Amino acid sequence: MKKHGLAAAAVCIALIGAVWAEWPEPAGDQVWAYQKLQPVDYRLLHSDALGFVTAKADEGFELHTRYAGVTSFEIRCKGVLVMDVENTPSRVLIRMPADALMRAPDIERLRFSFERWLGYHQSQGGLLVKSAGTSWIEALFGRFSGAVPDGQRCPTRA
Repeated sequence: MKKHGLAAAAVCIALIGAVWAEWPEPAGDQVWAYQKLQPVDYRLLHSDALGFVTAKADEGFELHTRYAGVTSFEIRCKGVLVMDVENTPSRVLIRMPADALMRAPDIERLRFSFERWLGYHQSQGGLLVKSAGTSWIEALFGRFSGAVPDGQRCPTRA
């Protein structure tokens, strides 16, 4: 009887190990890279973000501008980063944390607007890098896990 119990425990441990080894890793930040912008073009991108944040300030959106070596700004939803845009010496980087779309679904509209604008104005080089985004299983379980409490989520308005 003792052998059967040990064998069952060993099978359970092996099964748990197999499932854990095949489980997808959590998604990291999503990153998009474009050709570097001239200062005047970057100011247009920044003003587009400012307009978005101003229109959605009552939903908890804020814009923070930084000038430390690299011109950049970040958009926060109720104090939590949902988008970071940097105009580095070599390219423009747009970063979104993995939970940004769950926390602030409207931020995807702004990112898509940036993508269209950058694609239109940079038709020679365009998109340099694009991340894969979240897996379907992570999107499914992320919705049910309550990873972002309702009080920390910026609501979507139609």
